[in-house]
Amino acid sequence: MRPLSAALFCLLPLAAAADAPEGRSIPYQKLYAPLAAVKQADPQGVVSSSLCAESVQPDQPLPANLKVELRAGATRQALALDPHGCIALPLRADWASGDAAVWVSQPREAVKLVEAFKMRTPTATRISYGQLMESLPVIERIQQQHVEIGGLMGTPSQGVELAYGQGGTQSVTVGSGAQAKSWSSDGDGHVKIPFDPALPATTPVVLGALPTALRPYSN
Repeated sequence: MRPLSAALFCLLPLAAAADAPEGRSIPYQKLYAPLAAVKQADPQGVVSSSLCAESVQPDQPLPANLKVELRAGATRQALALDPHGCIALPLRADWASGDAAVWVSQPREAVKLVEAFKMRTPTATRISYGQLMESLPVIERIQQQHVEIGGLMGTPSQGVELAYGQGGTQSVTVGSGAQAKSWSSDGDGHVKIPFDPALPATTPVVLGALPTALRPYSN
């Protein structure tokens, strides 16, 4: 595996939408393109992507009466928000080529929609090096789609970063015996593991604990 281009773990504010007294509409195509690119490049689901509502004021909760609706021709489909304010946007190429839109009941001064991209996290503390670095070829394939995705930088990726909660040091060990190398979390609870193309994908990896998040990093 050659060094790949970079990090994908962020919230990307979407383009300004057209405001109206009864709410505002965002062109469906603007939301569809990056989400569809991720799905096409990543059939195994290494990257998860979703559309989330956030309060423009960080210290304010989302309005209790917030509604999000998909509008395509005569179709009016309410999009339910999960406990995190995120929705599952149906992906339809025919809607992307038309005048479909996502309607938001609140003005852009109160609520913004963001696209969230997140890497799959390990489900066991003993995994392979290939599993640890599985996000890197996915990112390369996504980049080849030539769509604008927030956090997908043009600089080469150096490896993956594991995020843990603060309070206590966590370790990651790659390899076994005399060839083993270990890294410890920094003050922010993060561990950066550089990618080594010489290591076989089957190389054992031991995590001190399961991380809360995993993302490629680039210096």
